[in-house]
Amino acid sequence: MMRCCSLGARVQQWLRDYDRLQGLAVIFIYIQIACALIGSLGALYNGVLLINLAIALFALVAIESSSQSLGRTYAVLLVCAILLDVLWFILFTHDIWNISSESYGVFVIFSVRLTLAMQIVGFSVRLSSSFIWIQIYRLGVSSSETVASQEPDFDLRNSFLSPVTPAAVGRLSDSDDVLGGSIYDPAYFSSLFEDRRDNGFSHGVESLTNKPQNDSSLIKT
Repeated sequence: MMRCCSLGARVQQWLRDYDRLQGLAVIFIYIQIACALIGSLGALYNGVLLINLAIALFALVAIESSSQSLGRTYAVLLVCAILLDVLWFILFTHDIWNISSESYGVFVIFSVRLTLAMQIVGFSVRLSSSFIWIQIYRLGVSSSETVASQEPDFDLRNSFLSPVTPAAVGRLSDSDDVLGGSIYDPAYFSSLFEDRRDNGFSHGVESLTNKPQNDSSLIKT
């Protein structure tokens, strides 16, 4: 009983960890890409796998760029892909499973059934990842509402792929690298230019103070 309680607490804690959920979502995307690549080797019925491959690659671009608009677009595409998978199963599963060995060779039959197997695995992963993305969205909205209660000008639309949390703010202040690229910090770059300006000014003052000494040494010679 105690083990079940501790396991349940760990699962709940894990489901509240945004970074781990996003990492799991990325792993699911790579699994979908692998299934689509393997399934596309089938001789027939592989068009839906190419569509799923394009959607999975689009998901990687959305995550790496941390774009909110791309993230919402992927959410719509994920729902459409699941519906397309269901329709594909309804239309072609019976034909693939009962494919005639008299009309097609052994290699064609094997490749088509491989396509069906990869489609089943990919559909299962997509269905599971949809729940992961829902939880990611919920965590992003909850963290954004917390920040919005403290900052009236905060935009709730920036809460899907990159929610602003106190821990995230601390990490951003310590590191220049975030998901999808480097941070442009105007204060940092302005300080660099100010340091250069100060160094140039001090160098100019030193040159002016040393010039009379050089002139006097030339007169003495």
